[in-house]
Amino acid sequence: MQNLGIEYIIKAFPRLLDGFIVTIEISVSSLILSIFFGFIIGVLMTSKNKVVNFVLRIVLEAFRLIHPLIWLVVLFFGVTYAFNIQTDSMVVSLIVFTLWGTFEIGDLVRSYITSLPKSQFEASAAIGLTKIQMYVYVILPQIIIRSLPAIVNLATRLIKTTNLMFLIGVSEIMKVSQSIIQVVYYNNPNSYISFTMYFILLLVYFMICYPLSLFSKYLEKRFSVV
Repeated sequence: MQNLGIEYIIKAFPRLLDGFIVTIEISVSSLILSIFFGFIIGVLMTSKNKVVNFVLRIVLEAFRLIHPLIWLVVLFFGVTYAFNIQTDSMVVSLIVFTLWGTFEIGDLVRSYITSLPKSQFEASAAIGLTKIQMYVYVILPQIIIRSLPAIVNLATRLIKTTNLMFLIGVSEIMKVSQSIIQVVYYNNPNSYISFTMYFILLLVYFMICYPLSLFSKYLEKRFSVV
């Protein structure tokens, strides 16, 4: 029977766990920041100021049409080249995935706000609510409920996409896995550890993302009448 390299993976488990923690840290941090800034951007995108709308629309399309991998490489190497400073791969990753998530959520928030009946805005003004009070007490509670499925779906996409960080040197689970594979191949070229390692990664991502996908579908059905 071929050597599947399971014993090497067991020995390297602490390193894999550290890489997994980095993946989750970046994903969760990006998601939290994306939610916060996304709602702000979404409200700003409903502004009647044409300049604000134009700038936000351009940035939105830039992050929608250009793959996060390109942004990671451009910011990580571009900033170093342009300003002659050393960039931190973790910080760059956090910025890229936060901006990506921010404009994803922002566009959803914008569409939800514009889809609300005008009577809600008129009624809020009629009872004396300020614009801030109207958003806090009337508009945003509805938007939060309606956007929950999309936020959970974004969490799934962030977890899957953050593995691109290994290309700029972040020691997340994918980079750690490849490092272990290279070391094992160097000592045992006939090992099938690459198959075993990627199969384990498949199971890890599936066990995390599938429940989130089911939860997103549940929320979508639960709040479909809202």
